[in-house]
Amino acid sequence: MPRPTPKPKDDQLQRMTNTVWSMELISSQQELPIAERVNLLRTHYEVQRLKEEELDIPKRDRSFLYLQEEPTAAILLVPGGHSTPAQYFELGKHLYHSGMTVYSSLLPNETDVGGQKGNVPWKLSLAELEMRYDLLAKLDLPIHIVGSSFGGILSILLAAKHPVASLTLLSCPMKPSLSLGERLALTWRRLFPRLFESMIAGSPHRWMADRYGAAREAKGILGSLKTPILAIHAKDNKEVSPEGLKAVQRARGELGAKTLMLDDGGHLLLEGSGAQEVRKQVLGFIQEHRQAAGRD
Repeated sequence: MPRPTPKPKDDQLQRMTNTVWSMELISSQQELPIAERVNLLRTHYEVQRLKEEELDIPKRDRSFLYLQEEPTAAILLVPGGHSTPAQYFELGKHLYHSGMTVYSSLLPNETDVGGQKGNVPWKLSLAELEMRYDLLAKLDLPIHIVGSSFGGILSILLAAKHPVASLTLLSCPMKPSLSLGERLALTWRRLFPRLFESMIAGSPHRWMADRYGAAREAKGILGSLKTPILAIHAKDNKEVSPEGLKAVQRARGELGAKTLMLDDGGHLLLEGSGAQEVRKQVLGFIQEHRQAAGRD
């Protein structure tokens, strides 16, 4: 029986994957010049792009990479639990035009994107994020991280494990606003953990419970991070309590953090009415610490 003829995209993906493995092997044996390391990052991204195309993920929701040939810094933009890299297009362009390589990866989440459906534990998202961080780290440059919503929680957890030049938290749910049903679910989890786990398997409460646990872990970590932090929130954010900004300040203690409370802007600050001001603040903060890293 004849073998099925490979599809052109499958063949291209196989060639790209083989190229990545060959380049990774070479890089493990010798230190590559910056041009080759940039090429390796580009090739990894091309494999990721082809896989997302194969999954029929809408183009606007896919990962993106704005790659400088001679970058002076790298930026990792982390979307939240309900969102995709689409929210970062404009900010990504601003950072790219300032001379930085910018990467935003589509993470496993609870949003229906193409053929993927959520209820995914947050540790899977963190593992994907760490993989993308490791790819940027091949450039041997300061890495700045921007996390929106639950992406901010993931960014804190990532910064606890890896060197980060600066950390920006947009609408980070340090103090989540929970519905009555969610509060009851968490009470059940504390009182009857095994019963809770069996009852919520495959339900929306699975993700909520994981998110809440991750937020508590991040809050405990935040005070020990030496990384400079910018946190921005909006008063009209209906999804996350503005008290989260105070929670950041309390957690940081003497280390401090730069915080900004906007009158309006909603939850996704980069898509709200104050998006231009948010982009300005984020770019200025990263530029400030980019220059500081250059002086060290």
